[in-house]
Parts: sequence; structure tokens; C-alpha cells
Amino acid sequence: MVEVRLVPMGRDEFEAMLEASVRRYAEENVKVGYWNPDGALLRSQQQHDLLLPDGLRSEGHHFYTAVDTETDVAVGHIWMRVEPGKERRGFIFDVYIEEGMRGKGYGRAMMLALEGKARRMKLCSLALHVFAYNSVARHLYGSLGYEVKSLNMLKEL
Repeated sequence: MVEVRLVPMGRDEFEAMLEASVRRYAEENVKVGYWNPDGALLRSQQQHDLLLPDGLRSEGHHFYTAVDTETDVAVGHIWMRVEPGKERRGFIFDVYIEEGMRGKGYGRAMMLALEGKARRMKLCSLALHVFAYNSVARHLYGSLGYEVKSLNMLKEL
């Protein structure tokens, strides 16, 4: 079983993560039919800008690089926000495993490491969104105890 440690991102890591996250989010919304390809990248950038008005220093947001504890190699990243409000809840915006590292248990290790951080932060829950086509991620999250709480449906006409 692999283990990771979550290391807070520096500015360069954050900038690279953000650029990739904006692109992936646009691509995923186009893939599922929510957004038109024309303008999807701009729309994704605008949503990220709203979420992160102060970039890496945006209040409540936590950005981590996942590093394999045995090899000391970065294997991915994870981004979480502590939601504002009386109840301390976390929302995971991005979980990413480098392509060559997928299928080796790093996703599970990252999620478990984040759960540990969330408990130390005294969060009462973690939530996330996953696109329906991503069966690998849905299986992982389900195996970790995440439950479907909402379901969007779409019919192409």
C-alpha cells in the first residue's frame, strides 16, 4: 500500500496546477454536454477567478502536492476549501494523479491523507463533485464512504 504526505504548494506549483485545472474543468464540462466548446475555457477561467480572488492566498483554500513517502516523488495534487459558516465543512475541488502514477493506489492515499488533515482542522465533513463518466473516481470515492447526495441529469435534444 502506497502512502503520501501532503505538502502545501508553493507559487510555481500553484500556477501550474491552476492552469491545468482550468483546462480540465472546461474539457469535462464540454464532454458531458454542459458547456459549448466555444467559450468553455473562458467560462472555466472566470469560475476559477471567482473562487480564487487572491490566488494561492485565497481565504479558506488549501492546495497540496502529494508526495510518495517512500520515493519522495510528487504524484499529484489535491485542492480543498473550508466552507465558510458555523459548521466546518470541507469541499474538495480537484484531485489529480499524474498520468504515469494512476492505478497504483495514490488516489486513495491522497484522499486518506486529506481526511487526516480535515480531522485535525476539526471539519465535520468532506464533499466533492465527480462527473458521472468518471467511473474510476466514482468507485474510489464510494469505497471511501462518500455517498451520492445530489444527481444532475441531462437529455440531449
